[in-house]
Amino acid sequence: MIKRRSVLAGAAGWTIVGASAVRAQTWPSQQVKIVVPYIPGGATDTAGRILAEKLTALLGQQVIVENKGGGNTIIGMELVAKSRPDGHTLLLGTTTLATNAALGLKQPYDPLKDFQPISTIVDIPDFIALNKDHPAKDYKAFADWVNKQPDKVRFATSGLGNQPHLWAELFKTRNKLNLEVVAYKGAADALRDVMGGHVPMIVDVVMPAGQHAAQGRMTGLVVSSEKRSPVAPNVPTVVELGMPDLVSAVFFGIVAPAGVPRPVVDRLNGLLRQIIKDPDVEKRFVEMGYVTTGSTPEEYQAKLKFETERWTKVVKDNGIKIEG
Repeated sequence: MIKRRSVLAGAAGWTIVGASAVRAQTWPSQQVKIVVPYIPGGATDTAGRILAEKLTALLGQQVIVENKGGGNTIIGMELVAKSRPDGHTLLLGTTTLATNAALGLKQPYDPLKDFQPISTIVDIPDFIALNKDHPAKDYKAFADWVNKQPDKVRFATSGLGNQPHLWAELFKTRNKLNLEVVAYKGAADALRDVMGGHVPMIVDVVMPAGQHAAQGRMTGLVVSSEKRSPVAPNVPTVVELGMPDLVSAVFFGIVAPAGVPRPVVDRLNGLLRQIIKDPDVEKRFVEMGYVTTGSTPEEYQAKLKFETERWTKVVKDNGIKIEG
């Protein structure tokens, strides 16, 4: 009886493995959809369409982008989390997979359990810049200037609770700077007020602030990456300034609903990593301020866990609250 049970259990195991392998070989059997949790036209949407274009060519099966903006990306993420886990519905996940949880937003899914990470795709680092007429022309001079001010120095961000804002809070705490956030509804409004001299400083992603700095319309102070950004090559990194613990970025990757068969996960991972090594793709991403990354599913999962814990502490330490 024991032997017969063992044989039956073994046969069942081989059936599961065999079926999974067959699904990987036959995937995709229909149109593949990449859900972008933002409205059309932005940089995230563009990144999703680059991936869809290249995946279509590699798979010989149409891959489309579906925009599902709203709810601080929660609407689009819920759609994917509750989709059939067969590899035909994917999400272009962003840093909000970590920051929404850190902010305590109500989510109809668990971002660490209800998604299967496939691979990171690109990072876009954070960037600090000043109005071009500000007397400080480098970070040390700016820090000295801040410490001499009787009141808190305001800094602009493109939104309350987004990753650049949270990074700014981490940066000011790490460097004991007396700063106060002024949150705008978008980068364009924040940049306008800093360039107009209404607010001395902006903390946002490197594009387009870094581009303005490179063209002399702002003074770049620091970029949050390990290596200098091609967008603003004259601006030092946090590593160069002795702050390696402040390396950070808004990051993007592809995730699927939890439960996608591992062979499909592995095939998708290989395809995505192949795409981001394509010189044409890398060039297009660099032009948007992105740095291509790529990872194993396990590395991506570990990154999500680290980022969630990191920003949860920042939110708690700084008493950050947003509606939602």
